[in-house]
Amino acid sequence: MTTFTIQPTIEQNPNPRAPLVALVRFGVDERVSAALEIDDGRRLRNVTYGPDYAPEKGLPVIGLRADTAHRITLNAGMADPVELVYRTPALPADNVEMPTFNTITSQPNDMAGGFTILSIRRGAPTRAIWMSPGQFAFMRDWSLLVALDEEGEVVWYYKADSRIAGVHRLANGNLFYHHVDFRSVEIDMCGNTIRTFFADKRPFGPVDEPGAIGIDAQSLHHQPHEMPNGNYLALTANAKEIENYYTSETDPDAPRANQKVVGDKIVEFTPQGEIVWDWNTFDHLDIWRFGYLLTEVYWHTRGFPGHYDWTHGNGVSYDPHDDSVLISLRHQDAVIKIDKATKEIIWILGDHKGWEGAFKKKLLTPTHDLRWHYHGHNPRVSGKNRFVMYDNGVIRAMPPDPIALPHECFARAVEYEVNPETMEVTERWTSSDDDDENRVISFAMGDAHRLANGNMMVIDSVCLPQHEQLNRRVTAADLTWNQKRRDEWHPADFASWGRIREMTNDETRSVVYEVHVRHPHELITWECFGGTRAASLYPASVTEADSN
Repeated sequence: MTTFTIQPTIEQNPNPRAPLVALVRFGVDERVSAALEIDDGRRLRNVTYGPDYAPEKGLPVIGLRADTAHRITLNAGMADPVELVYRTPALPADNVEMPTFNTITSQPNDMAGGFTILSIRRGAPTRAIWMSPGQFAFMRDWSLLVALDEEGEVVWYYKADSRIAGVHRLANGNLFYHHVDFRSVEIDMCGNTIRTFFADKRPFGPVDEPGAIGIDAQSLHHQPHEMPNGNYLALTANAKEIENYYTSETDPDAPRANQKVVGDKIVEFTPQGEIVWDWNTFDHLDIWRFGYLLTEVYWHTRGFPGHYDWTHGNGVSYDPHDDSVLISLRHQDAVIKIDKATKEIIWILGDHKGWEGAFKKKLLTPTHDLRWHYHGHNPRVSGKNRFVMYDNGVIRAMPPDPIALPHECFARAVEYEVNPETMEVTERWTSSDDDDENRVISFAMGDAHRLANGNMMVIDSVCLPQHEQLNRRVTAADLTWNQKRRDEWHPADFASWGRIREMTNDETRSVVYEVHVRHPHELITWECFGGTRAASLYPASVTEADSN
């Protein structure tokens, strides 16, 4: 029979970045499996660590509700189980350190189950180019990764020192995310950094971190993606000076000038940091085709002052069905599928305006009266010849056509099915339409997933406040999409909020889970950049079962 050499104890995770995690420590005279029964009074779960884990170093207990007493029963091959009692710390009371999560509805029996992991950012309700240094630091130097359970309760969070973009759960159970300062970081669920990558040509200089791995790039940004072979797909922004380039989005006859332009490159890199495949928009697309917000100031606050934002790649995914890659280019209003072996474009989904020459043969034709996506975000493969994306629905036009006013635009998730033989596309599901009384204006970011049970998870990231005064402003059309206009309101001037919903994948679009993320007095902008759903928060090698 196993004998304790160190008596069992439970303690708070010593890493303050992930304070809701606890560690069970003990020593034994032989390697054994350790079974933990975790009871918080409402839910009973069983977790088993195999003999490869060293209990004297601590076995993480993950997914605990805040400010709650937990009874943890340990069975490690002894005659009698050992019972430990642990109370988790409360969530931060300061609502600039932790947003308010309001659960609107939760129907666990109809949900896909698991934990919703979100990338949360904050800011002052003003445009980044006009922020004071203190406001800019408030936005730039903070971020949260949060896990919510099926009732919308925070059961895990990680406080970061810089603004996080997309988050991806790796096959091993760790999290991988991009910082906006062009670092890419893998952490375990105790908040410990496993490895850090950085763009070695980033404007901010090298990363001062032992063991950090440099990637041959000017940036690493938006949504990371792990491939089946263990490598990573990422987007890098690349600056290039173009002679005799446009100076106006709406006047094609405006004087031309030499202009620095940012385009995107997709890179596949190994865990050792070696780039083994790439695809550069400057090499494969028409630099003279552009969409609205080309002259936006997005890159000005990210180390590329004065640069135009030509492509604004914001999501990339690998499709294992045919060894291809999907990329979303916000400022081309296009999702493009690329043959990985040949680097040839397979098809282009989006407004047909402006595509010339050989590109015309790559355009998908709708099978019905399809609403084009505009300024969309982050395509994710949902099946063979299927993908789901977030369509912000911004502007709804290509230059120089008149733009749609903000009150005419709304955001939605949409799933497409493509027939590559006929080069046709069909909209199979959408989360919102013109008749939806719950539709929102969300001008940037957002995410969508098809879940394991077929339901859809939709993350509306930066929703405009919903109240009568603002609605009158929107209807009166004195909101602008142009960040440089000082005489009109911009969506960034208001304290935005986020919405996470799980919906049935049918015509009813029934909402079985809905959580709002906001400041109670609308004094802070909260952003839910994106997220994912995880069946478990434990490493892949740890067994977890719900006993309820």
